[in-house]
Amino acid sequence: MPGQWLPLFPLNVVLFPHMPLPLHVFEPRYRQMLAECLEEGHSFGVVAIREGSETGSAVPFDVGTLAKIVRIDRLEDGRVNLLVTGASRFQILETRTDRPYLRGRIRIIPEEGDDLEESAALTERTATTFREYSNRLRELVGQRADQAEPPMEPELLSYLIAAALNLQVAEKQKLLAERRTDARLKLELQILRKEVVLLKQMVAHAAAAGSARTSLN
Repeated sequence: MPGQWLPLFPLNVVLFPHMPLPLHVFEPRYRQMLAECLEEGHSFGVVAIREGSETGSAVPFDVGTLAKIVRIDRLEDGRVNLLVTGASRFQILETRTDRPYLRGRIRIIPEEGDDLEESAALTERTATTFREYSNRLRELVGQRADQAEPPMEPELLSYLIAAALNLQVAEKQKLLAERRTDARLKLELQILRKEVVLLKQMVAHAAAAGSARTSLN
């Protein structure tokens, strides 16, 4: 039977490949999971919750991300603060509850290739729109524009945007589960364009409100 068994950490968040995620491990079952992972030298998977809660029984979505441990800070009472980075995506083929924590039989999902010429143009358009989106957000809260350039590697850019967008878990999960990088970028470009229009309106409204207050003074 193909696939490997992996400890699963269900959360109300989506972990994307290449992206960092701080975790606070306090439940005994997940402290045990972490101890076994470290002892046996293997990773665990972060999966977003479809139904249920983090502290109870949870039904995960069927696509998650391997978590690579970057830093461990152990607290005196046994709790642990972790910093992990997303690695490969995986699909859950079946789950078991034969341990205090959930386990899944998984298969790794490869990132499917794209047409290089089309991908380059799409990446540039999406990166430009993402930069405008980010700077409109900064403008809204009174911060200066960021001159930093987003990464131009399509896969990395797609996951950076997915992590940065203010979306519901189910919407972020849709981006994670998208097999092709170009398809993910196209979805993100649509979202970004709508968000930029909305942010422009919000900035204009804030500016008008500020002018009105000034004139009253």
